[in-house]
Amino acid sequence: MVSLAVPALIAGCAQEKTTSTGEQAREYLELLMSTEYPDIQPDKWGIYILKDTPGTGVEWTPEAVYSKLRSTVRSIDGTVLTSTEADIAKQLDENDYKPYNYYGPKYQNTSNGTGYAGLEYLLGGMRVGGSRTAIIPAWLLTTSRYNTKQEYIDACSSSLHMIYEITLEGQCQDILGEEISELGKYVAAHYGEAQKSCTYKAGQQDGVFYFVSDTSAFKPEDKRADDATLHLTYTGRRLDGQAFDTNDEAVALKEGLFVTEKAYEKSSIKFSATYSSISMDGSSSLVEGFKAGLYKMHWAGQKATVLFVSDLGYSSTGSGDRIPPYAPLIFELELSE
Repeated sequence: MVSLAVPALIAGCAQEKTTSTGEQAREYLELLMSTEYPDIQPDKWGIYILKDTPGTGVEWTPEAVYSKLRSTVRSIDGTVLTSTEADIAKQLDENDYKPYNYYGPKYQNTSNGTGYAGLEYLLGGMRVGGSRTAIIPAWLLTTSRYNTKQEYIDACSSSLHMIYEITLEGQCQDILGEEISELGKYVAAHYGEAQKSCTYKAGQQDGVFYFVSDTSAFKPEDKRADDATLHLTYTGRRLDGQAFDTNDEAVALKEGLFVTEKAYEKSSIKFSATYSSISMDGSSSLVEGFKAGLYKMHWAGQKATVLFVSDLGYSSTGSGDRIPPYAPLIFELELSE
């Protein structure tokens, strides 16, 4: 954990320079560093690396596109703003900490020109397994790209410098391929090597969608009609097993998800001849993998588990604090009359 020892100086500066230019931000940061870390010199962009633990894996490259990172971001006075670490989240606000939220490394797009310039430059030279703590100056907290430090400073209109603590846990060029591999390993471990992915539409890629259901007790003649309406009990989980949503009160209580404001009751599913038109409780705004799983269910009383990659779920954005970006998902489904 890094905390600079001059919070009073910082607070005063923030009050006096609410309209700081890039040059004022540079002057202030140089003054602060000369006082607190006189032996640390900035790199050519103005980044001050406070701690560097080398990794032993492959060297990071922006051509890899996706970086798997653990990170904690602090303001210059040491206040935590965001963190992927559960223990830091607890320290930040124990009342807001939720055990069902996702904590851990997250994939993010760090290719040229996508994220903050300062993060891209900080990753330069790192190897997988390595960690760095650094002050990224205000002028590099931009998605724009310039050729020199002075150009960044000239374009900067903020004085908010940040402390980044990052650990590089991996990188890849093909995030879908990475998810397919991760999902395949999970399925093999929990359902056996014989369980193969299946399709629900023409042209679907192998390995992106799995449907697991024992239908041996059901008769073909008892299949639901295309436009049937049935009830559904569901639970959504991440691959780490943690539930993030359910309409089953017992599951909600067990998983720590229960809230008094929610009515835990079965959902009404209106089926259709096409998966895309299926609706739940009157809404068809459902993730594709969820609707595809329902589409493949044909009997009241049938239970199924569907597993799918993030392209069929919440993609690169994730969903709130519970589902990270590029996360494969699991849904446990049960139909009833």
